[in-house]
Amino acid sequence: MPEMTPKPILIALLALVLSGCATTESGPRPQVTLSNGKVTQIDFAGVDMRFDLVVKNPTDRYVRLDAYRWDLLVAGKKLAKGHSSGSQPVDSSSDLIVPIDVSVKNGAVFAAIRTDHPKKLPTYELRVVALFAGGLMTLPQDFEKRAELPILYKPVTTLQNFRVVKQTADAATIRFDALLENLNSFPIHLDKTIANLHLAGRPVAQEFQTKPRDIPPHGRVVADYELDLDLAVLGETVVNALRQNEVSYQFDGTTAFDTPWGRKSLNFMQSGRLQIKR
Repeated sequence: MPEMTPKPILIALLALVLSGCATTESGPRPQVTLSNGKVTQIDFAGVDMRFDLVVKNPTDRYVRLDAYRWDLLVAGKKLAKGHSSGSQPVDSSSDLIVPIDVSVKNGAVFAAIRTDHPKKLPTYELRVVALFAGGLMTLPQDFEKRAELPILYKPVTTLQNFRVVKQTADAATIRFDALLENLNSFPIHLDKTIANLHLAGRPVAQEFQTKPRDIPPHGRVVADYELDLDLAVLGETVVNALRQNEVSYQFDGTTAFDTPWGRKSLNFMQSGRLQIKR
């Protein structure tokens, strides 16, 4: 019979082999980091971010990034995922930057946190598992980044306090307020707002410009408007509507405002019924 290797010696040899796979020689070692997320695109539907998996190899031997995969979680729910398509070598005294592009829709975020008006920005978790081989590294490494998820909200405009100041057979003067709300965690400057007002299904004021407004974070401001209407041109439909206790309306147009990611433009439209005050 062949001579049996004593069990303690076998265990010691196995431990030596395993430790040899996980350790490096003395001297410089490869360094792997995951950068913070950078917004590459943001709009009212969602956000695109970029993370960089950076491999620095100061040694005289190569390192190979065999594979990686990533998951983006919000409130414990996986909203996006991805993986590598092939291995990438890192030569000696070289660096490798692997971009990880992540996209997430606001609708998915709101469903995960169960509200579309959170009191503060939700936190995301990006989890990356990367497998390195060759040269001095043979073990998988885990990375995780946590930060607030950027969300861009549209300013909210609500018409209120609709009043007929005066009305004759041929003309009327109306006043109303627009309550402007900023749901974002940063101040916004509303600029170049061009609006249209429809009453009782008829356009009564077109492409009138509103004054610029600064709205603080999570703040509100009130903008007041006064319009003179030519009832002789608008016709009986509008004349009769202004004599009622309420009127149907549509308020629409375009506006632009400044954000930490540049100027954003949007079209807005709202409709409903307004109580008429006199």
